[in-house]
Amino acid sequence: MFWLLLVVMYALSSSTFVVGSLAMQHVSPIFFIGMRMMLAAPVLFLYLFLRAKACRIRAADILSVLLLGVVQIFIPLVGEAYALTTLSAAKVSLIWSLSPFMTAIFSWSFFGERITKTKFFGLMVGIAGFIPLVVHAGISSAQSLFTVGFADAILILVVISSAFAWNLFRKLLQKGYQSLQLNAWSMLFAGILSIALSYRVDSWSPLPVDNWSVVLMCLVYLVIIGNIIFYNLYGYMLHHYTATLLSFAGGSTPFLTALLQWIFLGQPVGIAFFMSLGIIIIGLFIFYKEDLRQGYIARSLQSKKS
Repeated sequence: MFWLLLVVMYALSSSTFVVGSLAMQHVSPIFFIGMRMMLAAPVLFLYLFLRAKACRIRAADILSVLLLGVVQIFIPLVGEAYALTTLSAAKVSLIWSLSPFMTAIFSWSFFGERITKTKFFGLMVGIAGFIPLVVHAGISSAQSLFTVGFADAILILVVISSAFAWNLFRKLLQKGYQSLQLNAWSMLFAGILSIALSYRVDSWSPLPVDNWSVVLMCLVYLVIIGNIIFYNLYGYMLHHYTATLLSFAGGSTPFLTALLQWIFLGQPVGIAFFMSLGIIIIGLFIFYKEDLRQGYIARSLQSKKS
C-alpha cells in the first residue's frame, strides 16, 4: 500500500510542475501562486463546514499554523518559481537531493528519530543516483552544477524550509489537528502573502495575466490535484510514515516530471534520468526497510489508531 500511495502522490506532484510550467508562460508566478492558494483555501473550508469538521485553531497554536503557511507554501513555491527561471533541471534535482538530510536533522530535533548506518547508506545510495544525471550533463555543465549563486541559495532555503515545514506539520497532527484543517489555514495565509508580494513586485495593468483561458484551466487543475489531493494525501502519509522517508521519496519528483514532460509535451528524456531514478528507488527501499525495523512506522500507525 505504501509504494502504491507513494507513486500516486509523487506522480500527482510531478504533473503539477508540468501544468504549472504551462501557466507560467501567461501569468506572473507569484500572482498565480496567490490565486491558487486563495481559491483552494475556501474550497477546503467549505468541505470542512459541510462535513461538520472543526476549523478553529487553538490560540496557543495560531503562530505555529501561520508559520506553517510561510515555510510550507509561501517560501517553497515563491522561491522555487524564482529559482526555476535560472537553474537547470539537473541542478534543481541536485539541490533537492539535500532534502532528506535536512528533514532528518529536523526529525531528530522534533521527534528524536535516529539515522542509523543503514539509513545513512540508503541516503548515500539515493545521492549516488544523481551521478548519471551529472555525467550526462557533460564536464563543463557538471562544473556549473557545483557553483553557488543567488538562485542556488534561494533553492537551498526552499529545501530547508520544506524540511522544517513537514516536521512542523507532523507535530501539529500529533496535537489532534486534521490535514485539511491545517492546509486550509496555511494556504489562506500563504495566498494573502503571495498576492501582497505580487502587488509590490509585479506590473498590475490591470493584472499580471495575458491569457486568462489557459491560466484558469491550469489553476483549476492545480487546485484540485495539487492543493486538495496532494497536500492532504501527504498529510495522511505523515500519519503513518516518517517525514524523512517521505522527503527521501520526493527525490523522484524531478524524474517523474521529466517523464511526464516526455509523454505529454514531447520533451526528450535521456537514459540518464531513468538510471538515476532506478538508483534512487533502491536507496529508498533500503531506507524504508530500516524505518520498519526501527519501528517508527509501527508507532505512527499505533498512534493513529489510539
